[in-house]
Amino acid sequence: MNRLALSSLILIALLAAAPLWGITLSGVEGPGLVNTRGGGDSPFLLQRTHQMAVNLRAGVFPVRWMPDAAYGLGYPFFSYYAALPYYLAAGLTLIGVDILTALKLTQTLGFIAAALAMYGWMSTLTKSRWAAWLATVAYTVAPFHLVNVYVRGDSLSEFCAFAFYPLILWAVQRIADEADRTTRMPVLGAALAYAGLLLTHNISAFIFSPFILLYLMALAWRAEPGRRRILGLGLLALGIGFLLSAWFWLPAVTELTYVQLGPSTQDYFHYSRHFRAANLVQNRFLFDYSVAAGHQVRSPFAMGLPQAIFAGLGGLWLLVRGSRRRLDVRWAFILVGLLLSTLMITPLSQPLWDHLPLLPIVQFPWRFLSIQALFTAAATAALIPPPSPS
Repeated sequence: MNRLALSSLILIALLAAAPLWGITLSGVEGPGLVNTRGGGDSPFLLQRTHQMAVNLRAGVFPVRWMPDAAYGLGYPFFSYYAALPYYLAAGLTLIGVDILTALKLTQTLGFIAAALAMYGWMSTLTKSRWAAWLATVAYTVAPFHLVNVYVRGDSLSEFCAFAFYPLILWAVQRIADEADRTTRMPVLGAALAYAGLLLTHNISAFIFSPFILLYLMALAWRAEPGRRRILGLGLLALGIGFLLSAWFWLPAVTELTYVQLGPSTQDYFHYSRHFRAANLVQNRFLFDYSVAAGHQVRSPFAMGLPQAIFAGLGGLWLLVRGSRRRLDVRWAFILVGLLLSTLMITPLSQPLWDHLPLLPIVQFPWRFLSIQALFTAAATAALIPPPSPS
C-alpha cells in the first residue's frame, strides 16, 4: 500500500500542476504562462527569476539586488523578500533550462514536495496509510494551495511554503519520538526544515512559528519522562534553523530604517480590508477561482465548501472521541490549530491585528488560509478510523 499510496499522491500532485503545462480538461492549450488575474501578476515571476539568474551568473551570492528593476535604477527586492524558490528556478536556467520551463518545474516540484511532506507527517501521526493519504489529497487540492499558483500568480514563495509546514511538524515529531536515543539527525532535519521556511517566505514563517512552538509544547506534554529534553532539543533545532537563515534576515532587519514600509500596510494593503466573515466559505460545491465576481462577493481567497464540510465533520468526530476518552494531545493540537487559524481570518481577531507588533505586515488575514489548509486536511484524516492495536 505504501508504494501505491505514494505513487498515487505524486500522480495527484502532477494533475494539480498539469494546467501549468497547458494540460486542462478541455485539452492541451499549448505552451506559455498561466494567465492569472487577467495577466497582471504572473509576469513578475519572469522578472524575478531573470534578475536572480543575472546575479548568479555574475557570481553574486547572496542575491539582494534586482539591477534592471525600477526602470534600470535597481530595486532591493531580494533583501526583504525570502526567495529560496527563485534560487532553484534561476539555478535551472544556469544549466540551460529556459525561464518558463524552470518556473513550471519549480512549481511542479512544490506540489510534489508538499504532498510527500504531508504524507510523512500524517503517517507518523495517524499510523494509518489511508488516513495519511486522505489528508494529503485534501492538502494538495486545498483551494488556497491552487489559488497561489492559478489566481495570485506571483506568490511562488508563499506557494512553496506549503511544503515546509508539514515537513517541520514531521521533523519536530521525530525529535520527540527519538528523544531517548541519538538525536543529531532529527535535530538537524528540523533545523534545516525551519531554515528552509524562513528562506522561502518570511511572512509564512512569521505566522507559522507560533504553531510550531505549540506543537513542540504538545509533544513535550505528551511524553511522561523526557519532557524537558524534548522541549530543549526542539528549541535548539529552531534556534539552529534561525541561525542558518541569518544570512537573509539579519541584513534585512538591520537595514529596515532605510526603507519605507508604510505603503505596504496602508490603503488596499491594510489588514482591515481583508477579513472574511460570511464569505469565509464559498457557497457552492465547485470552487470558483474567478476574481470577476468582486473581491467581497465570491472571492477565491476563501475556503471551499467541501473543504469546510470535511474539516467540520473531522473536527466534530475528534470532539466526540475526546468526550469518550482522553484525546491524544496531537489531535488536540490540530483542533486548536484549526480554530486559531480560522479565527485569524475573521473580524473576531481584529484586536490582535490592532495591537500585536509586526502582525500588520502580514497585510491580508486570508494568508492564514495556507495554515488553515494544513489543519483542515489533518482534521479530515480523523474521519478514517484509527488502526486497531496489534
